[in-house]
Amino acid sequence: MTSPNQCEASDSSASSENRSTPTWVSRCVIVLTLIACAVPMSGNNADADLWGHVQFGRDVMRHGLPSSTTYSFTAVGYPWINHENLSELTFAVIADWVGGAGLLLLKCLLGVSVAAAMLYRQRQQGVSLFVACGVTLLVALNLNFFWQVRPQLFSYVFYAAMLLMLSHCFDQWEGRWRLARFAKSDRADADLDIPYRSERMRRLWLAPILFVVWTNTHGAFSAGLAIFVTYLILRAIEAWTVWREKSWGIVGRLGMMATAASLATFLNPYGPRLHAWLLHSLSEPRPEITEWHPPPLLSPEWFPLTIAIGLFMATIAFTKRSRDFTHLLVTGATLWQTLEHQRHAPFFVLAFGFWMAPHVDSLVQRLAAIRGERERQESSLLVARIFGISMVAASVVIGSMVVDRLKVMNVRRDEYPVAALEFMHSRDLSGRAVVTYNWAQYVIGCFGDRNIDGRADAGVQLAFDGRFRTCYPQQVVDMHFDFVLGDIPHLRFRSDQSPNFEPGQFEGEQVLKHALPDMALICRHQPHSEFVMVGQPDWILLYQDELAQLWGRKSIYDEPTSPRYLAPPRRVIGDAKQIGSVAWPALPGRKSDQRQVARS
Repeated sequence: MTSPNQCEASDSSASSENRSTPTWVSRCVIVLTLIACAVPMSGNNADADLWGHVQFGRDVMRHGLPSSTTYSFTAVGYPWINHENLSELTFAVIADWVGGAGLLLLKCLLGVSVAAAMLYRQRQQGVSLFVACGVTLLVALNLNFFWQVRPQLFSYVFYAAMLLMLSHCFDQWEGRWRLARFAKSDRADADLDIPYRSERMRRLWLAPILFVVWTNTHGAFSAGLAIFVTYLILRAIEAWTVWREKSWGIVGRLGMMATAASLATFLNPYGPRLHAWLLHSLSEPRPEITEWHPPPLLSPEWFPLTIAIGLFMATIAFTKRSRDFTHLLVTGATLWQTLEHQRHAPFFVLAFGFWMAPHVDSLVQRLAAIRGERERQESSLLVARIFGISMVAASVVIGSMVVDRLKVMNVRRDEYPVAALEFMHSRDLSGRAVVTYNWAQYVIGCFGDRNIDGRADAGVQLAFDGRFRTCYPQQVVDMHFDFVLGDIPHLRFRSDQSPNFEPGQFEGEQVLKHALPDMALICRHQPHSEFVMVGQPDWILLYQDELAQLWGRKSIYDEPTSPRYLAPPRRVIGDAKQIGSVAWPALPGRKSDQRQVARS
């Protein structure tokens, strides 16, 4: 059954498109669009936390679900609420069976599947071919920065599945501003009525299943649940606007669906403790993490988001189609969150892609009306044929590029301490280490105390790592960022229980005193940590290149009577440039992992 808004679309764009565009050209355009979407979805640089996710997944398979912090000497026994268990198990299985290429393939296939679902829904809505492809490609470009091998990936996929499910279940409801009924004394206007289809509404029972999986995969289920419940509330308002006292049945059903989805999130290893932790964690800001900053919309890499926001605003103002009250409010809410925190941008652009494409199509039609319809139809067939042939050639070229990118996951030497960890391995260094935030889980993957060699004495335990507040108290978080960043008010959130900064007395060295670490691996691009280390009389520099410095406690590594003494000839101090990449997992001492690969 075709909804009224779909009929409008077909009348103006789809019908003329069918007359002028051969079917084979349309298929070529769709295939090329999906291949083009695979390009931003196939980035092959390793994420900073991937080593940890894989290791934690392996640990669950070998030892069961841990209840407290692992691989750390500063948070022993501290409760660990891990909201990414299914993600990490998935990554571990794929990494062990297929390797880094398998993880890249999974990421790319999930991205192309989201793009294909978006195109499918847009075409169902009657959006013209080229507008649908353009909007989908714009969404893919916006997802480029976020589409990494990390648990957030599954949240974006589940969110897209939820939007597709809602559009399917409420297909006959979409595309009307039914709140106009408030201003009408006669509520029998058929154009504003809601065609209720119970067989589709029953498919909302898939939502609890979706949220059970999502809850055990990544903590962003909370954002998805908030959007899902908000969507149902707004649809319930529409139903009451149209049917008034007769709407209580459908309102009750929607409330039951929202309740069932909410209760499903309690089916996790921690029960309500997961929700309590999320509420506490999200109530405190994270200015130290770039993803929690507002997006710099004027920066070139954020232009796709700026374009999407501009199109959203333009469609609200100039579309000829009836605006959907629920779509506008939900998309507007995700935009508001995006402008607050850049990590929420995928929620906005996905909602934009699934719901706003018909309005973009309307806007394009208004702009295209400047030139005559006859001229457009006379030239469109020739253009379509030439364009289709070009698409075939472009698909081959772009497709081969995507396949090449999926072969190897790169670990860039100018981003990760590949040489420094090789030095540690070759000198058999182990013990307690302070490691800068973005490298900590790489160290876990290489030297964790339950490492690949099974040697407890070969392990390295960390002061802090990328798990952040899931398994570290705020005081430990503060100590680390005091050391790395110093006192920068707009980039810091500190607990009232942490020591205050006092010039000349406290410069961030507390992390070097707490629980007495043996080593400190720091990034030279973070000058405050280097400044702190240079001023420590009890520490000695063991290794240095252009990117990294490894410091050791003098009593351990600079005292000839110490069993772990590292003589000066065995130290490496220089400014060697770090060029090129190695294949993930880039574990030191493994030649197969250390082969050079081209810089992506």
